[in-house]
Formats: sequence, structure tokens, C-alpha cells
Amino acid sequence: MQTLQAMVALAAGLLKDAGFWVLVSLAAGGLVHEFMDTARMQRSMRAAGGASVPAGMLLGALLPMCSCGVVPLTVSLYLSGVRLAAVMAFTVATPVINPAAVVLSYALLGPQITLAYVAFGLSAPLAVGWITERWGNGRMGARAVQLKSCCCAEGPAASGPRAASLATRLGRAVRWGFGILGPTLGLYIGIGIALAAVLGTLVPSGWIAGHLGGGSPLYSLLLVALFGASIYVCAVAHIPLVAAMLAAGAGPGSAIVFLVTGAATNLPELFALQRVLGTRTVAVYLASIVSLSVLAGWLLNLWLPDYRPVLDPLSSMDLGDVADRLTPVIPGWLATGSAILVTGLCAWGSAQWLARTVARTRALRPI
Repeated sequence: MQTLQAMVALAAGLLKDAGFWVLVSLAAGGLVHEFMDTARMQRSMRAAGGASVPAGMLLGALLPMCSCGVVPLTVSLYLSGVRLAAVMAFTVATPVINPAAVVLSYALLGPQITLAYVAFGLSAPLAVGWITERWGNGRMGARAVQLKSCCCAEGPAASGPRAASLATRLGRAVRWGFGILGPTLGLYIGIGIALAAVLGTLVPSGWIAGHLGGGSPLYSLLLVALFGASIYVCAVAHIPLVAAMLAAGAGPGSAIVFLVTGAATNLPELFALQRVLGTRTVAVYLASIVSLSVLAGWLLNLWLPDYRPVLDPLSSMDLGDVADRLTPVIPGWLATGSAILVTGLCAWGSAQWLARTVARTRALRPI
């Protein structure tokens, strides 16, 4: 019972620290979704020459979307003739980095890790794109040829600025950010906070500091990368978990490795891409992400040998000692209200997932 109470206290403290910034990040995601002109970027991605790759990276970096959600867009762009390097740059950038994730990262991980996160999130997609195009299989597989006949050639669905008043567009941004993106991420935010509570309660801080700390060997970063690559998490949703890892003694290198590989790769995404892009291309893609993330984590540990975490879930129930933080101090009433709203989004997302699961189960039953 005491262990359960400790987990609940940690989860509540983490929600109070993260809740306001989760809401800000959802608002940012809605504004980007409504006001970003993706049609022009899509045309740039189809242009010949090196400009198509940065265009793919930039489009991906501005779309608030998770790795599994980006697969249909990746396939659509590839089948419509976009250069493979641009497609893969888009595929990496979209789940790894977006304005919502940057806002939340700054609040919970601090400016130094956020700077490294942004630098890696903008450079790694370019590197992975060019590496994949050079050593992957650029030819369409049989499944890709089969799909091409029925694939829409326009790529992402957004079609540029819409003719509507500013108030109308702001309303659409709010509805999309909190009515669609919010519950979609809510399930994974809830999972991330639950894991953070379990991690902070059951795993000894000395173990984390010894095996994942800044002075840990390079193979520890590789294990973190492989673990992150095998699970499904969202960049925004698992930042609270990364913050809890740092507070428990993990080094900044381990945090950035898990942040990147956890968002950029997961087994369902890899299997889906393999059907269209081929085994060789996906293998090169995965190896590139893992290798680059481990390198970035190693360099970050060298840069921040004495890193001190911004968020401390163990003391987050008491907001009186946060004046020395680098992020703005959120008033208690606002932190509590935001935590309640985020809890509602988590419950909403969980209910949607449960309804979809029940519907799929019923559909599979023999008549």
C-alpha cells in the first residue's frame, strides 16, 4: 500500500509540473496544424536537387505527429515520386521534433538538453535521409508498385491556407489541438507518467545513476537506443518519462538517446515501412538512427558532465523551492488546474483506445 501511495504521489507531482506545459504544447500543435502551408513544402520536396531533403526535414519538424501516424504520409510521398532522401528525412523529423515537443522539453528537461535535442532533431533527419538513399534500396518493391495505383499523389492532406476568418481558424486550431491531438497523445502521456512513477518508486536511483549516468560506458547508450527503438512512444508524451529518468540519476546522453530512438522508431512502424521500402532500406534507416543517437548521447555526456536535472518529481508536490529553476514558475492554482485537464485528456484517450479495441475484437468474431 505504501508503494502504491508513493507511485500516486509521484504521478500527481509530475502531472502538476508537466500539465501546464502539455497544454501549451497542444496549443502550439493546433496552431501549426492550422496555419502551416504544407502544399508549398510538398512541392519543394518533389523538386530536383539537394533542396528537397531540407524541405522534407522542415515539413516533418513542423508537423506534430507520432511515428506510427507518419507511416501513411511516408508511403504516400514515396509512391508519388518524392526523392528517397527527402522521404526518409521527413520520416525521421516528423516524430522526433516538433514545436510542441520543444516547448515541453524546455520546460521539463532544461535549455541545454533542449538545445542538443533541437540540433540533433534538425541534423539527424538530413544525415539519415542521405545515408538511406546512398546505401538503401531505392527501387520500389512489389508491394509499393501494387499500392501506387491506388495511392493519392498529393502526400499530406493539408492544402495550404484556408479561406476563413482568423477567429474561425483559431477555433479550428483549438479544436484540433485539444479535441484530436490531445486525446490521441493523452493515452501515451498517461502511460509515460505511469512508467515514470513506477521507475521513481521501484528502481533504485543508484542503479540508474550507475548504469545510465553520464559516466556509464558506451554500451549502456546502445542498450538504451535498442530499447527505445523497440517500443512505441511519442516525443511529447514521453518527455515526462525522460525527465523522471534524469531526476533518478540517468545521464543526459541516455535521455537524448531514448528521446530520439523512442520517438523515431518502433516495431509496428518498421514492419509497415519494410513492406513498401524494402528490408535493406529499413535496416539502413534503423542502423543510422541508432548509431547517430548513440554518438549524440556520448557527445552530450562529454558536454554536460555535471548536469543537474530541472525537474525533480520527488519534490514537485511543493512548488515553493522552484524559484531557482530556469523555466517560469507556474502558480499553484494553474498547475493544479492544468494537471486536472491533462488527466482528463489521458482518460479520454484511454477511453478511445478501449473503444477501438472492443470494436476490432467484435469485428474479428465469426458470424
